[in-house]
Amino acid sequence: MTLASSIGWILVFSGIVTAVGGLTALLLPLQLLRLAFGVGDGAAPTVFFVRHWGVLIFAVGALILCAAYVPSVRAPVLIAAALEKFAIGILVFFGPLKRTTAMTVIAAIDGLFAASYVAYLAGL
Repeated sequence: MTLASSIGWILVFSGIVTAVGGLTALLLPLQLLRLAFGVGDGAAPTVFFVRHWGVLIFAVGALILCAAYVPSVRAPVLIAAALEKFAIGILVFFGPLKRTTAMTVIAAIDGLFAASYVAYLAGL
């Protein structure tokens, strides 16, 4: 089984995981901040930006799901999604915040998704 023959279910799975993460940030921003980032700040601007981040992450997940079924949009969607997912990894592993276990897991999973997108696009 090649990556190309498996890309459909990989995109469905990773799109759902991404979309659920975005919905979690949108609907449960305080809980996400506390559990994933160890932050208890419930200030209105913080909640606003977490919710906005959630909408953006949900949109990326929806686009990944779309790319599973519409091959003509696959390349640009996977390029954008890989950039977003690699960015979270860079921020988690090299950014100024103290890394939590949840942040590490999120970044590692996103990194695996991004690497699979890049490998697929590279024809590996």
